[in-house]
Amino acid sequence: MPHTPPPNKKLSRATSLDSPPEKTIFRIDTVDLDLPSTTNVTTSTLTDEQIQDEEHSAPSVLFPSMRLMLAAMLCCCFITLSISSSNLAVALICMTSCPVHGYGGTLEWQSQQEGLVLAAQNAGSLVMIVTGMWADRLNGKWMVFMGLLLCCVGNLMLPLLASKSFWFAVLARISIGASDACLMPAVNSLITRWFPQAERPAAIGLISGGRQIGTLFILPTAGYLCTRKDILEGWPAIFYLSATISVLVTVFWIPFGADKPAKQICISSREKEFIETRIACESIGKRTDRTRRVPYGAMFRSKPLWACIFALICHEYPLVIMLQFLPNYMRDVLEFAPTKNGIIAALPILCLFLSKTFSSSLSSYLTTKLRLDKTFVCKSFNAVASAGLAICIFLVPYFNKESAFLAVFCLCGAMIFAGLHTPGVITAMVQIAPAFSGIITGWSFFAVAWFSIGNKILTKYIVQSGSVTEWGMVFRVSALVAALPVVVFTLWGSADREWWAAPSSKCSVASFHRPSIRDRSREVIYWCLLIKNDFPDVSSDLIHFSRTTVKSVFD
Repeated sequence: MPHTPPPNKKLSRATSLDSPPEKTIFRIDTVDLDLPSTTNVTTSTLTDEQIQDEEHSAPSVLFPSMRLMLAAMLCCCFITLSISSSNLAVALICMTSCPVHGYGGTLEWQSQQEGLVLAAQNAGSLVMIVTGMWADRLNGKWMVFMGLLLCCVGNLMLPLLASKSFWFAVLARISIGASDACLMPAVNSLITRWFPQAERPAAIGLISGGRQIGTLFILPTAGYLCTRKDILEGWPAIFYLSATISVLVTVFWIPFGADKPAKQICISSREKEFIETRIACESIGKRTDRTRRVPYGAMFRSKPLWACIFALICHEYPLVIMLQFLPNYMRDVLEFAPTKNGIIAALPILCLFLSKTFSSSLSSYLTTKLRLDKTFVCKSFNAVASAGLAICIFLVPYFNKESAFLAVFCLCGAMIFAGLHTPGVITAMVQIAPAFSGIITGWSFFAVAWFSIGNKILTKYIVQSGSVTEWGMVFRVSALVAALPVVVFTLWGSADREWWAAPSSKCSVASFHRPSIRDRSREVIYWCLLIKNDFPDVSSDLIHFSRTTVKSVFD
């Protein structure tokens, strides 16, 4: 039975088994450590079989970094999801009649019905409590495929059946929410299996940036299609375009997506072994391993985990207003036409994308180059993000259509600060327990979905006539919620691996297929780096395992 430290005890480097710091991002780096004399092997002493192994370990010409390619493909998956999630925000203006401004579509939906349609997506996301529990055990590739398939079904269902019944539109948006429930936990689980710790903030920024890229594309495009009645009658073309993009991404994902490096058909053996050695001691384990127990009791009592969930809820609450109701606000208060509405509404999303991409890379630089504590970095980014987001949102309702550019400026500023949450709470959620990232994601976004449902229904209840006073109340409530993590996450948040997520006596170590002498030497160096600091504090099981590994290399 392995020793279990008390809940309030942080793991040292020796016991947390963090991998050696990386020097590069999305490239195969080597460990700078002199090899022992027994490993000095020249090329002339290698056999033909070993030379072939060395040649096979070279990176592929077409795919020099499969980690980067996987991140790009997952980014495309989030682009698809974002397009499917955001298309309704603009399309709703053209679908339903608007008695206040006199333009719109033929669907006679009440304000409460519009709120239910918007909230239906979050109702579908509630499935994440189930998908999250199984994300670490089911094949991530096929979970992502299921999410893409649901996107396609939801986008086709709405334009074909919405005119027949309001409830068909609700079912279509539930399908989009269920797609998010499949995609989000699967992606977080894939990140822990594909990227070493130092690369995860940058990978999360690149992958999740697909949400903003998709929104940037669909908002102005949907605004344009709304005015083109000659293209599939206008607004239905928005959803047919979204479905087509879902199909295209699915076609590329099936052959090139993979649950882990060992199952990727194009990856070089050198990169595969590099990834496996870097994540070997994070106790991620095999998905088919049914003997591993999930420490539910310790997770429920974990203050850093609940601080992450709370901060995520407070972060997503104002984003629902910004992403789902921004076109409505610009129509009601700033009085923008549909085409201009779509273009201007995309500006804050562009700011969010640039902010999260830059800040994620900066976070990786601070932790790898300057060696700053990753918890300090996460808390700092998150505190600035929450405070700035709250201030900017609070200022928005002070401007009307005469000073519309100032309102848009504040909205852009709010999204710039919101992007800093990515190296903050979003990264912390993946780092505190890599082995249970799917479960944590499921719990977190299940809670987010409930609050988002309430947020959308409450917003539609408050905004009946679209007046400045009504929208002012909505923005001020959002500002208050956004400011809460400044205190909560700063006091109780953490990006260090929790004690209940540390490896057990059975370390989850990757197996290597016919490694070359050079690769075996790298493996020995890796394990030596793990045990060279604070040697007396390392568990006896790890010491025995390390000695066995070193001995087996030279047998």
